[in-house]
Amino acid sequence: MLFLFYFTGASILTEAKEMNLTNMKNDRILSFLIFTGMISLLSCVLFTGALAGQSDDLFALGNESYAEGKYDEALSYYKGVMEQEGYSASLFYNMANAYYQKKDVGQAILHYERALYLDPGNADIQANLGLSRKDFGLISTPAPDWQRFFDLLNLNWWAFLASGAFGVFSLLYLLRGIRPGALKGAPFKVFTTVCLLCFMAGGAGVAMQYKNMSRGVITKDNASLLVSPFDSASSSATIKDGKIVRIAKTYRGYLLVEEVNGKSGWIKRNAVEPVVPSGKRS
Repeated sequence: MLFLFYFTGASILTEAKEMNLTNMKNDRILSFLIFTGMISLLSCVLFTGALAGQSDDLFALGNESYAEGKYDEALSYYKGVMEQEGYSASLFYNMANAYYQKKDVGQAILHYERALYLDPGNADIQANLGLSRKDFGLISTPAPDWQRFFDLLNLNWWAFLASGAFGVFSLLYLLRGIRPGALKGAPFKVFTTVCLLCFMAGGAGVAMQYKNMSRGVITKDNASLLVSPFDSASSSATIKDGKIVRIAKTYRGYLLVEEVNGKSGWIKRNAVEPVVPSGKRS
């Protein structure tokens, strides 16, 4: 009996030691994972900070080159920033200014339009875009006031407004269903009406801005509009660089574009660039 008790006690002690060893191993593994994760996170932060600092340096060098009249050099620095950090409204704006000084009509208008797409209410971008069109002889019909209202925000912000207003509106009515006496009276009606109006405005803004997704800028001077998307097709007209067109469809290396005045035709893909930029946004 004593032997059995001793054997049982020894087994319990052995199991307890094994459990302690296992817990110690688990604690060590957990500590190692936490330490490794912290090191990795710190490395990412430092690496990102280094890239951001390098991009800031390139941006500053680009501005210095622009001030010295070295526009090609400034553009090379700005493109370096874009490769590292992605695009932004300020970067497109500075690039547009450099292209404007180089008298590169298509690229200047394109980058002003891209900057304005990202920052629709920016007065400086609007002013420089208008000045460029005037200097380059690009006559454009001013948009009506109601349309300019929907140009205050881009597609993403109108969608955010519509979804946010709808979410708040739905949440209020859900809370009212759960506790009928909590939300009632004039304040509730006013707030829900405002949410509904914001949702309608956001939906209309999304619809208006969605049309801009197909806008493009002619970047080749006197590009030929062809009657069909083939190299052997005859030319129906030419179109000046800097003109805004709507990209209707694509076929191999050609795009079917339409001008505001209704003139349309097929054009080589490398002669037109979409206003909505592709790639990473900073």
